Amino acid sequence: MDIQEVKPPHMFKYFNKPVTIHKHYTFTCDNRIFFSDTAFKDLKNHRYSFNLEIQSHVGDLGLATDFHLIDKIYNDYISVKLNNCLINQTLPDMNTTAENIAYWIFEQFNKHLPAEDVLQSVTLYETDNQGITVTK
Repeated sequence: MDIQEVKPPHMFKYFNKPVTIHKHYTFTCDNRIFFSDTAFKDLKNHRYSFNLEIQSHVGDLGLATDFHLIDKIYNDYISVKLNNCLINQTLPDMNTTAENIAYWIFEQFNKHLPAEDVLQSVTLYETDNQGITVTK
């Protein structure tokens, strides 16, 4: 088959229901987690990963919010405060636990996503076997 013969469809939008976009990111950072005023644990080059679920409507071209837009939000507003950082210095004044980091990530995406999208959840994994989910 010759690719030159492929023509656009007569109808771009095939259905009219929202979809759930799934994105996965990883970052590595240094982090000091406090358990009291005097007890803490230092994590050096600690690898976190997280998943997003975003409800998005399919537009007239049959597309939901573009993955590249979500990546741009991550790269411009979130990664710069997490990846290769001492996050105790780059995040707001908080104990940088998985719970608080996950909520901060949720806030940032929620602030920058298109208004018609709904951030359903952020699941942050501090190890391969344990994590925290923040929902709307």
